[in-house]
Amino acid sequence: MPSVKASAPGSRDEHRGRRDDLLRQRIGTKANSQSRQTQVDPLRAELIGSSQATAAGLSVTGHAPVLKLCRVLIDAGHDPRTPLEAYRGPTLCLRVRSIGEGAKLTVEDSAAGRPRFVRHRARTCGAAPPVAQTGEGVGQAAEHAEEAMHEAVA
Repeated sequence: MPSVKASAPGSRDEHRGRRDDLLRQRIGTKANSQSRQTQVDPLRAELIGSSQATAAGLSVTGHAPVLKLCRVLIDAGHDPRTPLEAYRGPTLCLRVRSIGEGAKLTVEDSAAGRPRFVRHRARTCGAAPPVAQTGEGVGQAAEHAEEAMHEAVA
């Protein structure tokens, strides 16, 4: 039977023992998670210029084309766990761990004007909210303004 060494609470030996136990747990967890995941071949994307990307017969244009391409690929039915590698010619430029993760991101400028990754939000068809209607058409409003101007001059 192996001998058990008692260590004082808070001693270095006790700390090392806990650290080693945690490392064994992490290594075991990592090995288990890797064995559960099946290795998926990455999709190959081509970058064209600064705002266009293509992969799997799909093409997108935008400010962050690779991230937009991830969203389009998922909408087309690709597995969100699939990795993506973006090439410019023969050079690998960007590797996305999974298109599901890439689809959740976009690029926006910070207050200081520096680009940063942020969570993607669905946009509406315009930057400003819709304008409330007044009941008068544009032509009628112009006629009333012209009449008011003539009355003020007279």
